[in-house]
Amino acid sequence: MKNIKIPFIKIMPIAVAVSIILVIASIAFSIYKANNGGYNLGIDFAGGVELKVRIENDDTINVSEMREIFTNFPENVNIQELEGDKNKNAFLLRFKGSSENSDDALILLQETYGNGSVSLLGNTIISGVISEDNLKSALILLLVAWLAIMVYITIRFDVRFALPAILTLIHNIIIVFAIVLFLNKELTVLILSAFLTLIGYTINDIIVVFDRVRENIKSDTIHSIEDTVNTSLNQTLGRTVITSVTTLIAAGSIMIWGGSILYNFAFTFFVGVVIGTYASNFIASKLLIMMYKISKKS
Repeated sequence: MKNIKIPFIKIMPIAVAVSIILVIASIAFSIYKANNGGYNLGIDFAGGVELKVRIENDDTINVSEMREIFTNFPENVNIQELEGDKNKNAFLLRFKGSSENSDDALILLQETYGNGSVSLLGNTIISGVISEDNLKSALILLLVAWLAIMVYITIRFDVRFALPAILTLIHNIIIVFAIVLFLNKELTVLILSAFLTLIGYTINDIIVVFDRVRENIKSDTIHSIEDTVNTSLNQTLGRTVITSVTTLIAAGSIMIWGGSILYNFAFTFFVGVVIGTYASNFIASKLLIMMYKISKKS
């Protein structure tokens, strides 16, 4: 890709306009969703029931069969097969609701496999207080991650580089979060993990570009900051494409073969990589140019 010269600077105004529209639309939709039915919070953040059960059956029961049983259950049941030789036909069931829903789930299993065939290995009720604490902790965790990244970039580069990086991360999270809400994905700890993973991936992508820009600024005092940034983006384009494509292949593979438990994590990360790659090359770089010009005037 050495001979490819993409005019990033010429495309940036269009990219910025698109991003402004997406961010405004994302914030507006998030507010609308919060005031009209609320977010689809998982039991980690909204409270619910966690059951560990074993089906006493000579035949092997797979997860798909269990999910079929709960197709018409009042709540969406997240089912995971417990691993280990001692856990044959043992499953973890997680769903929103109360102890009454827990009893209904056990009755449904007994009706399907017969009385006495269902052994309850564990029953956990996640209260609203605990789930609220989990939600607060999740938000604090995201904030701490942003602050730590800003401090790191400020130390490694300077504020001119740190602020564009943080604003780009916020831009990415807002858009990806709105997409997750629009598709009514259940917000769980796995979704939070995807966002944290996405922050780490994106900041690494941004640092690669910014590091090249800094080196080119030191060695080239003739060209404008726009030309230097455009040259730097083209120099790192090969690395960006290879990294993004291989990451998307990995995330796509998890989406296809990872099962329903990991699907939302992989989907969120997949969308985030697409948005992050675009933002690292256009939004972060445009913000860097703006910050550089402001610092020169002051």
